[in-house]
This record gives sequence, C-alpha cells and structure tokens, in this order.
Amino acid sequence: MTHILLDKNHQPLIAAAIQLGDWLLTLGNLTDADKDAIKAVQTALKKLPEIHDRTMAMYGFSIERGDQNSGLVRGWDLSLEYFANDAERQGGLEVFSSYIPIPETTDTAVLAEKKNREIYFHWPLGDICSFIKAEQAQQWIDEVSRPLQYIEAGDRLRIEIVHQQYYAEIEYPAV
Repeated sequence: MTHILLDKNHQPLIAAAIQLGDWLLTLGNLTDADKDAIKAVQTALKKLPEIHDRTMAMYGFSIERGDQNSGLVRGWDLSLEYFANDAERQGGLEVFSSYIPIPETTDTAVLAEKKNREIYFHWPLGDICSFIKAEQAQQWIDEVSRPLQYIEAGDRLRIEIVHQQYYAEIEYPAV
C-alpha cells in the first residue's frame, strides 16, 4: 500500500468524484456488474489517501455531438491506478475533463475555448497535486454536479466504467 498526498482543499474534488458515481448509479441500462464496479471505484476513492497495490478504478461520462466527421465530445472522468511491480501503471489519481472538437483544428478561437474548458489534476503516488487552482477545481465540481447541463437535442451520452479487469461502455441514445 502507498499513499496519494491530499490536503483538505482537495476533499471537495474527491467528494464530487464520489457523487458522480452516485449519479451514474441512477442511469438506466446498468447491469449488476456495472453497478458493482461503480461502487468499487467509489470505495477506492473513499479510502484515499491510501491506495492499494493492483488498483485499477475509473469512471466517467461524455456528451457526444455530431459524428466522426464533425462534432464535439465533452468528457468528465477520474482514474485511480497503482500496480507496485509495473512502472507503466503507477498513475496515481487523475481527475479531468476534456473538450474535443471534431475534426481536430488549429483555429485559435476553438483552441482557446478548448483550453478554457479542459481541466486536468494529477496526484502522483507519494506526491501532492500542487497545481490546483480553486476556480478550476470549482469548475469541475460544478460541471459534474449537474452532468447533463451541456446536453442538447441530438446529443448522445456515453459512460465508461473500469474496475480491475472489468470494463463497460454504455451509450445512451440521442435525446
């Protein structure tokens, strides 16, 4: 077992990540295995700052607009990973959001919007995430506290769940 160094200012992010799991559990079309995996990720988050060897826990959601040729994918995720004997799998804790225009672009206005919308926090094993701006933390918390606030007619919702060897991806049809 090792630790991720959290300070009291990080607790609202962890609480929001756990509450995101509560919201995922309210969605339809989840199997018992999906629900068990979400609850297991929540349990791993609740155990922080301790993280046990052989931990692979992740969940998140995306709102997808358009198609593979033109559109936008916005996502909110968290990942908790630690494998003591595998240098490639020492991820620690990551909390992030993504803003992916399709197709990729070099348009400066779109890239500025992308930079404004994306958030990334990383707590390496045995270290602290020292680059958390309060307004960015609050942005992520606000966005995941109302997950469907950005969904529009025609958008699709997709969720991903990973726990240990279990993986599920569930797509909900356009609204």
